[in-house]
Amino acid sequence: MTPRHSLVLALATAIVLGACGDDTPPPPKFLDGTASDPGILLAVNLDKALFMLQTGAPDQRESIALGTSSTVTPVGFSVFGDHAVVPLGNTASVAYVNLATETVDRYFTFPSGNSSGSAWVNANTVIACNALTDVCGRFTTTQAANEITVNVAVTQFPNSVVTSGGRVFVVSSNLDDNYISAGPGVVSEINPATMTVVRTFEVGTNPQYAAVAPNGKLYVVNTGDYGSENGSLSVINLSTNEVETTVAGFGDAPITISIDPQGRAFVSSFSYGTVVWNTVTSDFLRDPSNPLCAPVTGGACRGAADATVAPNGKVYQAFFGSAAGSLPAYYFVYDGTTLALTDSIAVPIGPSGLVGATF
Repeated sequence: MTPRHSLVLALATAIVLGACGDDTPPPPKFLDGTASDPGILLAVNLDKALFMLQTGAPDQRESIALGTSSTVTPVGFSVFGDHAVVPLGNTASVAYVNLATETVDRYFTFPSGNSSGSAWVNANTVIACNALTDVCGRFTTTQAANEITVNVAVTQFPNSVVTSGGRVFVVSSNLDDNYISAGPGVVSEINPATMTVVRTFEVGTNPQYAAVAPNGKLYVVNTGDYGSENGSLSVINLSTNEVETTVAGFGDAPITISIDPQGRAFVSSFSYGTVVWNTVTSDFLRDPSNPLCAPVTGGACRGAADATVAPNGKVYQAFFGSAAGSLPAYYFVYDGTTLALTDSIAVPIGPSGLVGATF
């Protein structure tokens, strides 16, 4: 056999062997979820961690440590692709987390203060706010330095950030240094390219969080005065740039909001649980007298830190728990259609910022 024929035979053999190689698929990754339910629930908690579990197999869970300092106080986060950014509260820093490898890749820092809300503008640009210095800053995940230096001043006590169609909205409670309302809450629209305030919207008292509905409007939860049962919901029409209305009747201290693809807004309160507002018909599906409620012994409703509709269509509600009251933390599960309570999942103490996603 000639050398040329030997080379041809060797190449042919390699190709055949490669074609007949191991066809075993790679092992599933945690973020893949299960075959029948790819959903993942994410939240931060009092363990100073970003906690994840598979909705299809709730015993399959992972926890990503965010730091050990007592100043690490995360209350929320935002996700883009398989990465998250987590404002770490009193550390005045923001963790950039790789969810696939379950590691913190780096930290971005303010000089001082309390890092609060965050949102992604695009795949590598983030807006994060500082609740004590009353600024919001822009950073990119690929920038050389860790410092957040491109900042814009906003109304005092910015809590959260929402993006929609390239627009950035910052929700500020407008509280003074004693945490007393200094006037109506303010939503500031920021141009992320120039880091300037484009316009502001006055809403209700002490707004905390907001979400955009399928109808394109921004719904802002006004917590009101604690104990006064004057919570409300302000509706901002982003097409006309007007506050259309502020709806009363949200009871005592509503805080968080998530809106599902049907336009149902789930608004949660530590006082009563979760109410459901229909953004299509502009009325309650479940009001504070009949909230999504996981009762304690005696029948009173547990409060709720958050609620969200997961990719499997079920509603998950985060109960913060109480070490002093010997009440463990749970995710309570509700039927996505009837809203009936169907299950509970024990989780680490203090979950907040609950998000359901697929990866």
